[in-house]
Amino acid sequence: MVVYIHSSYEEAKNYELASFLQSFTGAGICRIANCLFFSISGYLFARNISSIKDVFLKIKKRLRTLLVPYLLWNIIFVLWFVVLDVIPGVSQYVNSRGTLQRILHQPILQTLYDLWVSPAAFQLWFLRDLIVMILFTPILWYWSKKHWVSALIAATISTCFYGWLIYFWLGIIAATNRIDIENYYKRTWLIISCALIYVGYAFYVGIYGLLPSYIDFAINLCGLYAVWVVYDLLTNKDKGELTKVIPYKWICGYSFFVYCFHEPTFNIIKKLALVALGTSEPVLIVFYYLNPWIMLLSAVMFAKLLQRGVPVFYKMLTGGR
Repeated sequence: MVVYIHSSYEEAKNYELASFLQSFTGAGICRIANCLFFSISGYLFARNISSIKDVFLKIKKRLRTLLVPYLLWNIIFVLWFVVLDVIPGVSQYVNSRGTLQRILHQPILQTLYDLWVSPAAFQLWFLRDLIVMILFTPILWYWSKKHWVSALIAATISTCFYGWLIYFWLGIIAATNRIDIENYYKRTWLIISCALIYVGYAFYVGIYGLLPSYIDFAINLCGLYAVWVVYDLLTNKDKGELTKVIPYKWICGYSFFVYCFHEPTFNIIKKLALVALGTSEPVLIVFYYLNPWIMLLSAVMFAKLLQRGVPVFYKMLTGGR
């Protein structure tokens, strides 16, 4: 879903159908990706924690598995563009040019901000925010454990200030209160209703754009439920294994690497099609949907090469995943 969000072409804005399909798919259907990211992260953090001491031990572990990849991938992102800056004839395949000159001429504090806070690898904003949230988990965990109702209210109110915290906090609330995320309330009317709301909103986004944040949040909850149910329908709930619908479940083990690696590499894959075939509407539509799969396979193949050639470095890049 994240790769599809980043698969969009600026040139598609010149065409009605291409623009609609990109917005419907990326900003509409795939918008739930980050909500799932934060919810699952919160749940996995709080799962199996029984004391505040465990919270601090988990923080230490998470900082190692998140902070090291965050630092490395930001450095790699900048080095990528620095190298491309000095190679003639490749500027047409990248969006960011003059990276080396900008680093050399701007104040050092601005460089540090662009590298670590901004961050340089823009897709890593999720890791940045997750690291910050984890620093507050002693409060979030204790509150959720002692009084989950008021924690839920506070989490909802937090959407007025920062929209992503509630999803991470919901994951913590679910874990601390031993909510079964496999055997939950499933009714046909609810599944159909949430799916229709979720897909209907995607159509609305494709045509008109996003609604106010409080409506957006309510629809995201419907999306979380709908996507979670669909995933369960594709799995064997007894063994937790993917069925024949998704036979290559091993590819899921590379999700973190794909997430970190796909930018800025994806930019080259996207532009190659346009350089070769032009920017007609059919080309933009076809490659919008095709490029993420090319990116996925390329990332997995490169990950496997790293695993075989430099396994220690690969573990550092993925936080041991």
